[in-house]
Amino acid sequence: MPSGILRSSLGRNDWRRRPGYGGFTAQTNIWHVMEPRPSWELEIPTSDQATRHCLQQARLTGAKALRMMGLHQRAQLIRGLTKKLPHLTGSGYEAPLARLSGMAASCFCDYPDGKFVPCSAAFAEGDSLTQWIMMPRKGIAFLCGTSDEAVIEAIGPAILSGLPCLLCCSGHGPATDVVCAITDQALLPDGALQHIPLDPADIAPHLTAGDVVCLLDPRPCSAALSSHPLVFTGKVSLEHVSGESHLAVLGPDLTPGSPEFQDFVTRMTADRSGLGPDVHLPRALLPAVDGLDLRLTPYDQPEEVTAAASHAGPVYLHLTSRDGVFLSTILNALAPYCAQITLNGKTCSGERDPLRFMARTTISASADQMTRLTGIWHRGASVRQNGHPFRKSLEQLAPGDRLITPEHKITCEDVERFADLTGDHFYAHMNAEHAKTHPFFEDRVAHGQLIVSIANGLLVDPDPGPVLANLGCNALRFHMPVYFGTSIHVEMTCRQITPRPSGNLGEVRWDCRVLDGDDKLIAEYELLTLVSKQWPSE
Repeated sequence: MPSGILRSSLGRNDWRRRPGYGGFTAQTNIWHVMEPRPSWELEIPTSDQATRHCLQQARLTGAKALRMMGLHQRAQLIRGLTKKLPHLTGSGYEAPLARLSGMAASCFCDYPDGKFVPCSAAFAEGDSLTQWIMMPRKGIAFLCGTSDEAVIEAIGPAILSGLPCLLCCSGHGPATDVVCAITDQALLPDGALQHIPLDPADIAPHLTAGDVVCLLDPRPCSAALSSHPLVFTGKVSLEHVSGESHLAVLGPDLTPGSPEFQDFVTRMTADRSGLGPDVHLPRALLPAVDGLDLRLTPYDQPEEVTAAASHAGPVYLHLTSRDGVFLSTILNALAPYCAQITLNGKTCSGERDPLRFMARTTISASADQMTRLTGIWHRGASVRQNGHPFRKSLEQLAPGDRLITPEHKITCEDVERFADLTGDHFYAHMNAEHAKTHPFFEDRVAHGQLIVSIANGLLVDPDPGPVLANLGCNALRFHMPVYFGTSIHVEMTCRQITPRPSGNLGEVRWDCRVLDGDDKLIAEYELLTLVSKQWPSE
């Protein structure tokens, strides 16, 4: 029996415990189309003790475990899940597990580790830096659906975003079997993934600010949840995964006997696990697909296909054609609405943001504070000069470790030897008379790549050590020409350290500034190196 009442309305947007009661019930608001307030209210009793225990486990135990981890630790959990789950559940989950693996890999490659994850470059505002960052929400993810593949795919962004997951379905089926397999083998921390026998229509009383609701199947409760005060005000995120549309389009240039047409039909009929895509094809090709179990929409003009842009939810577009004009017409119209595009069987764009459930905000802080928060060194932050950084393993290295190299004087001989070696005899490097006619130069100048090569040589410690390879450089920019007789040196600072999840290696990004004798900036770039976690290697 319910022991209390929890009330809500758009007018006052609060959820309160009725005095004198120990538990809760809630009121779900059903909105009349023409009225700004509820036309009637229906009380829903609280869940039983088991459901309350699961909620407590998720909000306290699971949430604490996930939020104490950095992003890369959570990505490692997902990577481990993708490796072990097939051995527990058998085959059949290759597609969603591949997408989960891709989500984890993108976190390692695209984002630094830490509890605060930068999602933009920092920019200066007066004496401070401002940057967009992502952080875990203080909530949980309600996964509402019975599709095992959809549940597997929804676990990824939730766990990566630091949200414990509750699978909400009243019965048992493949989705609950997957959850049981994961929890029985402790592939995720306690409380991070649970099944509660709760119908999705009854989750409204249990929502708090920061929660995420994923509707993985078409649900009649969608409209009621959309009008929930916390959803209406944006404090709870509601994602209609079932609203994603798969749209397949066959161009007018193909014929029934062409290999492209046969491949198109094969791909469209291969996966019959769901409704399948809505197939748009020229009306003249209808007889060629007669009898196939496909949802067909014939068209006469390309403009009829572009009406698909009005579909709710992100569109997954499968487009097959060799007609450039047709492809351009369809892509220009539909690309802004697409989560992914597959062109002639080749995927052209990536999956949706694996961290889309994380909270995003801006922070303004000093360079030192920003470095501590994000784990990435920012110019203006403190530095340390305590030995050559290339002699340090990942365990010993820290953002802010700096090297200032000796100077090297650029000579005519340097330039001419470099020109002969590379074949770059551009007149501004080789002919003083012609160089003086150049609108930017006063005399012969050194090659830009020569400056970078000498800079990299100044950085190197020649003896065997933890730095194993140069992986390249980013954002190389030249700021001023270098004339013969100019002395250059390099100011190199450890910017970011990214250990690889497996193996004794990691990547290090170095902020490099090439300066002249007066400390004027000649060039700058980000150097990438491969470094051992320990040295000597174990």
